Amino acid sequence: MDPVTLAFVSVGILLLLILAGLPIGYALLGAMVASSVMVGEPRELLYIAETAFQSLDSIELVALPMFIFMGAVVAVSPAGADIYSALSRLLPVPGGLGMSTIAGCAMFSAISGSSPATVAAMGSSGVPEMLARRYPPGLACGIVVGGGTLGILIPPSIVLLLYGVVTKTSIGQLFLAGILPGLMLVALFSLYTWFVMWRHLKRLTPGQRAEFEALGAERASNGGNGSFGRVVPFFALMAGIMLALYGGWATPSEIAAVGATASILLVLVIYRITSWSVWRELLLKTVQDTSMILIIAAFAYTFSQFLAFHDVVSAITSLLVDAFDNRWVTLFALWCVMLVLGCFLPPFAIVVIVAPMFLPFVLSAGFDPVWFGVFVTLNMEMGCITPPLGINLFVVKAIARKVDMREIMMGSLPFLAILGIGTLLITLFPEIVLFLPSQMMR
Repeated sequence: MDPVTLAFVSVGILLLLILAGLPIGYALLGAMVASSVMVGEPRELLYIAETAFQSLDSIELVALPMFIFMGAVVAVSPAGADIYSALSRLLPVPGGLGMSTIAGCAMFSAISGSSPATVAAMGSSGVPEMLARRYPPGLACGIVVGGGTLGILIPPSIVLLLYGVVTKTSIGQLFLAGILPGLMLVALFSLYTWFVMWRHLKRLTPGQRAEFEALGAERASNGGNGSFGRVVPFFALMAGIMLALYGGWATPSEIAAVGATASILLVLVIYRITSWSVWRELLLKTVQDTSMILIIAAFAYTFSQFLAFHDVVSAITSLLVDAFDNRWVTLFALWCVMLVLGCFLPPFAIVVIVAPMFLPFVLSAGFDPVWFGVFVTLNMEMGCITPPLGINLFVVKAIARKVDMREIMMGSLPFLAILGIGTLLITLFPEIVLFLPSQMMR
């Protein structure tokens, strides 16, 4: 079987297993086993355990459970709601509440590193509050769906961490590279939110507009001012993580450990959460999430190594280069492939499979591997919105149960388009990604 045919057959088997309901990690393993038998190399199966173990034998992966734990500690406390409440009173403009929610997502992303965790933490407060203030339901849900995607871009990012591990790229540079694109998306999301709410208010009658503004002022005054004092330590924690990481004071693994410890102390001191049942649930969730990601990462790496051994990587790279004979058109083709995969696979699985496969082309075409890491991550953000596995859609649906899923999807489409615009901007102006790494990590 030629390499290109093997690639299509293997991916086809993988998608069939996923659609059949098999967990993604085991679907990757099953696709590799079936493909090995089809090519007449069943002895390769003897090396699965060794290859999977080697893929996880990296000191950088120690940071993964720590970042997950740090985000879970903050998510289980009222910190997410307090961050949102504090920010919501700072923007008295049309759409200010939605813009505050987006800013809160960005802030929480700097703690959690996870898209679903960001959506759950900010959406549980943001969606009901926006609906109560008469925001259009689709927009209210779309703001949280779109803002939640920042969780896998703004550092510390689990996706960028895994990309750095599998491609041997500096994790510090990758984290730096995610800052400006993340802030750019915050600005674009906020601008869109302001425009939609400004247009929405223009359509209201003077009486309806007065009622809308009075309702917002009433709920803001009922929110109190106590949350400001409680969130200051968390802002200090975010600043400390950034300063230590980008100042070169510690490795990502060390910073993750310190951040997790600090978040525990803050939650204990500020919110007095001492119940053993809560901490037990927290530890179990961390173990479950970490195990799920590592199982998927291990078998995805094994699957990618199988494809590389059978020259699939070089064959696909050559096919793309020969087919288009232009590095920009080829890059667009890679983007389309990742976008399709994002409809079926979680971000970390795609990164582990795609990054080693496409990196040879990226390097030979003169693209920077750090830039490509952010390019891939932006594409994975789009996968968090696109069905059938758009995880952010389902998290928001669980929060806004009275809002129809179709309305949530329609409200999220503009944010999907903004992510596409963001990808285009970093492609046309790669300095958006590379400026901070070049200035701060020379």
